[in-house]
Amino acid sequence: MNKKLALIGFALAAFMSTAAMAADYGYGSEPDYGGLYLGASAGEVFYNEEGLGTMSPTIVLFRVGEQFSPYLAIEGRIGTNVRGDWSRGFHVDTQALYAGYAKGILPFSPWLSGYAIAGIAGVQFHRNYPDFNSNDTGLSFGVGTEFYLGGGASLNLEWARLTSGTNAGYDYTADQLTFGVNWRL
Repeated sequence: MNKKLALIGFALAAFMSTAAMAADYGYGSEPDYGGLYLGASAGEVFYNEEGLGTMSPTIVLFRVGEQFSPYLAIEGRIGTNVRGDWSRGFHVDTQALYAGYAKGILPFSPWLSGYAIAGIAGVQFHRNYPDFNSNDTGLSFGVGTEFYLGGGASLNLEWARLTSGTNAGYDYTADQLTFGVNWRL
C-alpha cells in the first residue's frame, strides 16, 4: 500500500510538471532557487522491530533551509507525533524527531526536481513495552521529489531512513514517508 502511494505521488508530480511547462502561468522562465525557505510535512514513521509487525505513527515535521544554488541546500527539521500506532498489543509513539541534512538537488525541469538528503537525525520513541523510552541518533539519508508551484511555493514527497537501534535486544529501523509544502522567503 505505501509503495503504491509513493508511486502515485511521483506520477502525479511528473504529470503536474508536464502540465505546468505546457501552460504559460506568467511566473517567469524559472523558479527562484536561492534563499531561505520554510516548510511543513505530514506523514508516517514506519517502525519495524524484530519480532513485531510494522507500526506506523503519524507525524508532522517543520523545516527551515537555505538553498545556495539549484543543486545544493542545507536543512534543519523538527517534528512530533500526531497519533501513535498499535501492533498485537504493542504501541509506539514518535515523541520527537530532529535532523540536519545536506540536500543535493537534481533539477529535471524548471518545475520539477529530485533530491537526496544525508545527515544526522534523531528520534525519541515511547513504547508500552521495554525499553519504554529511547532516544537514538545516527546517520540518516533519503530521496524525494519537489514540484515548484510558482510564487515561492513548492510541494514535496520524501522517503527517509531516520535511524536504527536496539530495543531490549531486538533490532529496529525507523523510516518516514512524508508529503509537504515549502515556502521561499
